Amino acid sequence: MGPLQVLSLDRPVTIGGPKQHVLLALLLARSGSTVPVPQIVDTLWPRRPPRTALAQIHSRISSLRHILGAETIKTVPSGYSLTPFPGAIDAQVFEEEVSRAIALRAAGRHGEATAVLRTCLSRWRGPSAFQHLEGEPFDREAGRLEELRLFALEHRIGADLETRDAAELVPELVDLVAAHPTHERFHHHLMLALDRSGRRSDALNAYLGLQRRLAAELGTDPAEDLQRLYHQLLSMDRGAPGPDRRQGRARPDRSGPVGPFANQLPPDTPDFIGRGRERRIVVDALTAGSAARPGTAARAVIVSGMTGVGKSALAVHAAHLARDSFPDGLLYIDGAAFPRTEEGLRGVLGRLLHGLGVPEEEQPDSWALRQDMYRSLVATRRVLVLIDNVTEADDLRAIIPTGGGSAVCVTTQVSQLAVDGAVRVPLDVLGADASRALLSSGLCPGRFDGQGRRLDEVLAVCDGLPAALRAVGNMLAARPHWSLEQVAAALTGARNPASRLSLPGRSLADAFDEACGRLTEDSRRALSALAALDVERLTPGPAGLLLGCSGTAAAALLDELTDRNLLRPVPAARPQEWAYAMHALLRAHLRAALPDALPNSAYRGNCGQFHLRYRNSAEVGIP
Repeated sequence: MGPLQVLSLDRPVTIGGPKQHVLLALLLARSGSTVPVPQIVDTLWPRRPPRTALAQIHSRISSLRHILGAETIKTVPSGYSLTPFPGAIDAQVFEEEVSRAIALRAAGRHGEATAVLRTCLSRWRGPSAFQHLEGEPFDREAGRLEELRLFALEHRIGADLETRDAAELVPELVDLVAAHPTHERFHHHLMLALDRSGRRSDALNAYLGLQRRLAAELGTDPAEDLQRLYHQLLSMDRGAPGPDRRQGRARPDRSGPVGPFANQLPPDTPDFIGRGRERRIVVDALTAGSAARPGTAARAVIVSGMTGVGKSALAVHAAHLARDSFPDGLLYIDGAAFPRTEEGLRGVLGRLLHGLGVPEEEQPDSWALRQDMYRSLVATRRVLVLIDNVTEADDLRAIIPTGGGSAVCVTTQVSQLAVDGAVRVPLDVLGADASRALLSSGLCPGRFDGQGRRLDEVLAVCDGLPAALRAVGNMLAARPHWSLEQVAAALTGARNPASRLSLPGRSLADAFDEACGRLTEDSRRALSALAALDVERLTPGPAGLLLGCSGTAAAALLDELTDRNLLRPVPAARPQEWAYAMHALLRAHLRAALPDALPNSAYRGNCGQFHLRYRNSAEVGIP
């Protein structure tokens, strides 16, 4: 957000020479991740590193620790990791504030969103420091920050269009379109501002200019929402005002029952944190691109991940952000709330038809006839359907919308859920910075001051799992007299920490049980056997010995558990080989139930052989 600068008490601090600047920039570009020593060497000395390179790196890291604080840069086996406290890096604060503003817009609080975005954008002091440095990490981070700045600017103008006189925005938008001649959202906003200022012909010409440029330079057409706005303006009476959502939502003509605009979505998370890249992928996939051919399935996005990783929160958040692209309704189904029977499917279709304006008394009794009615209505509308907690592809076939104007977003624990043409968005646990921000969200500033070691203990237990971090944050908010030391002691001293972490309506342990309950008996026993062993990762060979089967059979079983997001693949110690790891909270939960899960002596014999053969092997990871 400008030249590289370190501040202490709002005063600049001297960083050092050019290589010290480059080293700090590299750590910032990979903040929260490990920067391997070879990458540092290649970045500082791209042609011929000196023999004293490692000693120089060590000296420069020591100097940076003196400037930034000893806890800020951590040494790990393969390199160094910059883990600043929340609020220490302006770019991360900017990203969090943009997320907050977007949530405010989704809640209809456009004035507040504008104020937040104006404050954020005012902090930019010039081109990013990374733009002037050479190397892939710098190029990637510079591009990401510039996209984020334009994203914030786009949303600020969108919020201004809801609250200000559109004519005031035209000069700024004309400059932005000139600077970014293929940026479609800026053109969209310019068309709206011109039309609302009584300049419809200029608005239409702005579209035609973009259309010609995209065809000539990229061989594409403008996005569907721009095409729709153009035809909407073209078809209006010349004296009629353009689409202004301050005066009410413009709704397209449609056949079939007409009811009020349906929004069945759960409430958005007001302080949604992190997931900036995944959020943009989901929103873009739901809203961007040309309409599909009539009769084809709607655009689909699948958000997958383990229990508690935040699939539903991201999907709901993205759906609220995308709502303006679906003027005929936002429909929601919780797959876990309906039995997988014909009666359950009948209830699902009944809820969807009700959202489309069909009263219950006008709905057919048969689920098949309800399906026909649902597909006929959706084929002529633009709706977004969010289907939460899906476990099988069969649950989707009857309710995926038809018609190119609609879209569907699915959340599932099953990575291999089969939906043709879907954009897949897998979620992993959060990084260090996002974990700290989520844990402190909603708490008084300074709640963690002087408790760095205890904070690290709590973060280690949660291991980046958003549901666990939320649960700890809620615990601290409900008990302001508790110190972080008490929370850390309660979690680290518990045999099953997941049982101490409360989610809405149940504990994290209950959620784990529900996820494991969908497995076959053999798969459940295998998962428990893997959890019983005190190792962080396993390759198929050792897993086969432990489970009493061949390495090939063990690999198939590990892949099945990975598809259910109960294990995750991680790089093994040997090149081009993968191992499988289990989240620490899930492993502790399964170990707590081991006396009931593993009663036979065969497993104990396999475990003994495993320890004799693999205790010091690179094929397993010993904590």
